[in-house]
Formats: sequence, structure tokens, C-alpha cells
Amino acid sequence: MTQNAIDLGTFITWEHGENYPFSACMKKLMEVLGADQGLYTYGFFAGLSGDDFIMCYGNNGLYNDCVSVCEDAETFLARTFGRIGLRYELASPAQWKRDPEALKKKLQSFIDRGVPVLVKGAMGKGMNFDLAFAYEENGEVFSVTCGDPKHNQTCRLAESGSAFIFIDSLPQIEDIAQVYRESMLQIPQLMRARTAAGVDFGANAYRRWADDLENGRYESLIPEEFESWGDWCVFVCNLATNARHGADFLARAYVYNPDMPGILRFLALLDRNEDLWRELERLGTGLNVTLEALQNPDTRRKTVETIRRFIPLNQQMERELTQRRDGVN
Repeated sequence: MTQNAIDLGTFITWEHGENYPFSACMKKLMEVLGADQGLYTYGFFAGLSGDDFIMCYGNNGLYNDCVSVCEDAETFLARTFGRIGLRYELASPAQWKRDPEALKKKLQSFIDRGVPVLVKGAMGKGMNFDLAFAYEENGEVFSVTCGDPKHNQTCRLAESGSAFIFIDSLPQIEDIAQVYRESMLQIPQLMRARTAAGVDFGANAYRRWADDLENGRYESLIPEEFESWGDWCVFVCNLATNARHGADFLARAYVYNPDMPGILRFLALLDRNEDLWRELERLGTGLNVTLEALQNPDTRRKTVETIRRFIPLNQQMERELTQRRDGVN
């Protein structure tokens, strides 16, 4: 029997393009803590983190969904929360496994007070974020949600490799315009980044995606080995989400920083990613992909050519914002 649980309900809306649980979890956590819900929206955190703007690709056995998933947790949190003055305590697996009893007590304390705990890496091959909202067996077992109760899971702490992020105070933002400005100016660096886990961002993500397909990543697979989501669809979902989301954050960034005209150009270029998504769907290598399609020589060739056409587009998006850095920072 669950000793204590917080009723968080549903707080992610997939059909509205809310495909990055980090942002949904942060929106809900801010709501629980009494923050301004007009500011701390899903879109605010999706832009703050870079998730809504950066293409990701990796072949490392994990689900490489977005920046918040792929980037090292310590690096990601310091960069993202540092920009808004949000205090947090990160308990990495290497840290809390030295004293699991202390972690259990802290986890129980937060949940008993009605404050969920941000967790990264609770779901198998996914390194996504969730909220821990319940515990059993004196903290030996905890439950997490990404905002959709259908995907809630219960995890045994002793078997967990999760990182726990404790937050119980609100951000301290001194200059909201600067928050949006810095969030835009981080994009070029992120587009050129590669994580320690071997995930590329931006133009290099498209390049490696096409190269791996052309060079036989899927050639020797049999249907029983092919996992459509982790092996392919996650990348299509990433580019499709970023083509149709993030406009609100970009609009607010421009309102606060009208001296950065590159923002509007960036938005126009980002929208063109939808062309790639539509073309992949037409070729049969979109969200309903089959292994047969990826192994078909003609379909593979056309898909590789299509993906490569978007490498210059992403390079242009990077340049548009890089040009605005001169005289700004």
C-alpha cells in the first residue's frame, strides 16, 4: 500500500506538441510551488532548455529524444536553472548510492510535504525526466509520472540508476529579457555540441543520421531486433515537434529583445523542418516506418538525400543567431 502520494493528475498534452517531459514536469512543479503560471509554462521551459530548437541524433542504445534527455544531467541543469536563478540539489546515482538511506528520507520528506521530486532516468533506456510523486516500503519503492498517468511507473530504489533533483523554492529572475536573450544566444553553441554519450546536435545530427542510414545501420537487423521508436521514430518526432512548437517562446524573446532580428529569421527557418517531416512520411520513413522501408535500397537512397538537404538549413539557422552575438555578449 502506498504510504503517501501526491495527486498530480494529467499535466502533459501530447497532441499539442508537448513531447518533452522535462518541460511538463517543470511547469507542474512550479504550479505546485505557487509560481506565476503565466510565465512558467511548458513552452517557457522547452525554450529555456533548448529542447524546442535543437535536433538530436545518437546511436548509443538509448532514446535520444532531445537536449534535456541527451545532455549530461549536471551540465544541463547548471546551464538551464542557472539562467533563471533556480536553486536545486542534484543527487546523482554515484552520490546517493553512497548513502541511500539519506536519499530515501529526503524523498519521503518532499512527498510528505506535497512537493514532487524531479527524476532523470527512471524509465529503462529512456533518460527522460519525470516527477516522483509517491513512495512505498519506507521509501524503498517510488512512483514516477511524466504527466500522463498511463505511463506512470513504480521503481525499486535499490535497482535504480536515476538522478534525483530536489527543488522547493521558486526561481529568482532579475531580468526576464536577459533570460530570453541568453536562451536564444545559447542555440548556436548547442547546435555545434556533441555529448559525452555520443549524441550530435544541429546540422551534425542530420549528417550522422543520413550517414548511418546510408552506411548500413539497419541493413543486418531482423524485424525482432528493430525497435521503431528508439531506432528511428524518436528522431522524426524530434524534428516534427521542433517544426511546430516553440513559436510562442520565440515571439516573447523578440518582444523582450527587438534588437535581435535574427529571432524572426530563425523562426522562419525552423518552420521549414516540417517539410522534411512531410517528405519522410511520403517516403514511408516517417512515424509509421517499417524495417522493410529502411532496408529498401531505393527508399533508403531517397531518405538519405532528403535528410541531407536539411543540413544547410540547420547551418543557416546557426549562422542567423551567431551573427547576432557580436556586440551582444
